[in-house]
Amino acid sequence: MVKAPFPYFGGKSKAAELIWSHLGADAGNWIEPFFGSGAVWLNRPKEFTGWATVNDLSGDIANVWRSMQADPEKVAEAVFWPVNECDLHARHLWLVNNAKTLSGRLMADPDYYDAKAAGWWIWGASSWIGGGWCAGDGPWHAEEDEDGIPALTLGDGGRGVKRQLPHLGGGTGVNRKLPHLGDGGRGVNRKLEWLQEWFRELQERMGEARVCCGDWERIMSPGTMTRNGPAAVLLDPPYSLTGAVYAQDSSSVSGDVRAWCRANGGDPMLRIAFCGHDGEHNELELMGWTVETWDKGGGYQGADDRERIWFSPGCLKLERDQMDLFA
Repeated sequence: MVKAPFPYFGGKSKAAELIWSHLGADAGNWIEPFFGSGAVWLNRPKEFTGWATVNDLSGDIANVWRSMQADPEKVAEAVFWPVNECDLHARHLWLVNNAKTLSGRLMADPDYYDAKAAGWWIWGASSWIGGGWCAGDGPWHAEEDEDGIPALTLGDGGRGVKRQLPHLGGGTGVNRKLPHLGDGGRGVNRKLEWLQEWFRELQERMGEARVCCGDWERIMSPGTMTRNGPAAVLLDPPYSLTGAVYAQDSSSVSGDVRAWCRANGGDPMLRIAFCGHDGEHNELELMGWTVETWDKGGGYQGADDRERIWFSPGCLKLERDQMDLFA
């Protein structure tokens, strides 16, 4: 299994086989508006030869995958750095305050990428404890002292700090946390040659997928999706039952995606997989959608887990004996 070089909450690597069995390697297009770690696309069947368009609202994530396609060796060089708390906070501030500019350039120029920012983001995500990496909602800022030297400073009651550095300030703070220090969280600190080989493999697996950055609906035109035949659509938005795990309003996004599924799920040219929690999208079953259970431990039917995937009527149907193989 090909794995992303950073941890990602909600990845679907264990469900990739199930999803592809319903969406089919014969689809002419792959559409994934909530790309994240890209686990399902990276582990696609070799038989798939169609086009792919993927998207993520996070400029940091979109930049990681564009950079991986364009210059995996340079990304590996930026990742190759020992875990250091001072570097973690300094790079965190730089990434948070670089995010808006980065996203704007990614949206405006489909060929733009920043390999250093991609490497720093991967390095930090692999070194960070818990959530909040690059969320920009913390109280810490960079402020110059009397000698003009920047220092990490706690804001005053959420109002920010005075004399913020232009390239570190801007009113967006970060949370200050310890880096991983145990064997399970040493960051990405292996030999550079090994990293470069891994990243070249990721470059190959990403293929020529078009990586977009922005709102999920920007790539969701049914007419465009089906120009090359049936379109495989993977929808994995923030679950409405997970609350504050995600930075954006998960309830609103999940509801908007469900409304899109109601409007477009009957199109026989669209094979749609919609991920969620048990009970979250049951109304789709009244419209002919089927639901499958999967388990992060690798099992499928009968797993004791809340994860569910709803498949539209246009998806491929599996015989029950085939599904038994997944158990």
